[in-house]
Amino acid sequence: MDYGIYGLIIGIIVVVLGGMLGSMLIRRNFYQKIDDLDMRKQSVLSASIPVELQKFKQWPMEGETKEKFDRWHQSWDELVSVHAGQIDEALYRAEEDLDKYRFMKVKSDLNATEQLIEELETMVHAMLDEMDEFTTHHTSLMDIVKQDEKELYQFRKTLNSQNHAFGPTYTLVEQEIAAAEAKRSEMINLKQVGQVSEAFETGQALSDQVGHIRELIRIIPQFVRTVQVELKQQLQQLRAGHKEMQMDGYALEPLGLMEEIDQAEERREELMARIERLEFDHFEEDMQQLSSDIDQLFEAFRTEVDARQYVKKEFATIQERERQSSEIMGNLQTEMSRLVSNYEINARVGEEFEQLERERTTLTANVIDIEQALVAQMLPYSMIKSKVQEAKRSLDQFNAMHERFVEDTNSLRKEELEVRHKLETWKKELSAHRRLLAKSAMPVVPNDLSNDLRQLQKGVQSLDEQFDKAPFNMTYIVGLSHDVEEMMDHFRDRVHALIRQVTYAEQLLQYANRFRRRDNEVHIALTLAENKFLHGEYGTAVEIGERVLGRFEEDGAHEIRRRVDQGLEQQELLKK
Repeated sequence: MDYGIYGLIIGIIVVVLGGMLGSMLIRRNFYQKIDDLDMRKQSVLSASIPVELQKFKQWPMEGETKEKFDRWHQSWDELVSVHAGQIDEALYRAEEDLDKYRFMKVKSDLNATEQLIEELETMVHAMLDEMDEFTTHHTSLMDIVKQDEKELYQFRKTLNSQNHAFGPTYTLVEQEIAAAEAKRSEMINLKQVGQVSEAFETGQALSDQVGHIRELIRIIPQFVRTVQVELKQQLQQLRAGHKEMQMDGYALEPLGLMEEIDQAEERREELMARIERLEFDHFEEDMQQLSSDIDQLFEAFRTEVDARQYVKKEFATIQERERQSSEIMGNLQTEMSRLVSNYEINARVGEEFEQLERERTTLTANVIDIEQALVAQMLPYSMIKSKVQEAKRSLDQFNAMHERFVEDTNSLRKEELEVRHKLETWKKELSAHRRLLAKSAMPVVPNDLSNDLRQLQKGVQSLDEQFDKAPFNMTYIVGLSHDVEEMMDHFRDRVHALIRQVTYAEQLLQYANRFRRRDNEVHIALTLAENKFLHGEYGTAVEIGERVLGRFEEDGAHEIRRRVDQGLEQQELLKK
């Protein structure tokens, strides 16, 4: 029972001590907050507003300046005399309530006091910002007054010293300067009566106006010089050049250059009207485009001058070449008549001749057109130049076709001469072969060689008969000559080989006869070989003779063949 009482007492003591400790902590926090609010109040009271207000006293106290000064001064006085006292009273009352442990009331009073201090801080910051902006406007006005006064003076000086450079815009620019000067006077008056904000806005408008005048001063002399002087002079030169060139025989009307010059003058006058109205949107691009178009007109005139020089230089040569082509074509027609009478002309050569005639007709028509155009003086030289160039191309084409035609026709004569020369050679060679066979020691000419000789004679005779027919079919004749040539080569090789074989067989058997008496078998073999030789079987005779001689002399047949080859080669050299 005693322990229960002791526990209860200890519990009460702990609760009381806890309550006291909690109260101490709460009071400590509230005291800290009171100190913080007091420091914030002192910070508000230490703002530089009085210093800034003192600066304002140096300015004319009129209009907006006086109104703002009075408002800021009154707001500051209220803050110091009324609001600061309210804050002190609220903080003092909070301390008294805190001593009496009225925590809820203290909290409510401190929250209200903190809200009041925040409002005062916002008000002070707004006042300082407004003062700073007002001071900036006031300072800027002084700079604008000094700068614009100097620049406007320079503008008027430039305008007066270069009045001719501004042309018809002189009065308009002068009005712009006068309007800017009036705006400056308005700004100064507003500043003097204290209307700083309105004066600042006027100053901003003035700066924009001065910048606009500055740009006008920069571009107008350049634009006036280009449009009123340079482009105008260029167009006058074009007109004078057009008239002079027409008097000199140039046909310019089909080119429409004068219409383009008139259109360019209208565009130039429109540009000048825009200058007089001070309308410069995309002006420089339009002016450059007109200048480029005028340059193209000059280039058109230069093209005509160059074309005239080209025509005078080249057309005389073309006329001479055309005359020569006429002579060439006349000769070709005569030559073609001979060719038709002598040769069967193939389709390609005939087509080439027709193309030459067509090209010659076109060339003549072009030259006549050029001559008529030069006499009539109705076409620009640039167009005549194109015709001259076309005539040159036609001449070059004609010459190339002529060279190809001559080459093709010459090939006909060349083929004829070559075949005739070969034919005479083959005739002589046939006679030589016949004599050679007749003089040779061979007892019998082989039947197949005799048949080849008859076929060759027939082929030569057939080829020879082709030249008795007119016109010549050179395609057939050349093909036939190739066949005869092939037969002749084959026959020539066979004759030479046969003569070599017969000569070799004869000498081989003669040499082998020295061994006839060796035995009866050799005698019989040589007798058989001689019999074969007499009947034209020369190959068999050679085989028997070589076999017999090989029994007695191993290299005997080889040595006899070598002597035969040397002897025949020497005979060939002697013939040559």
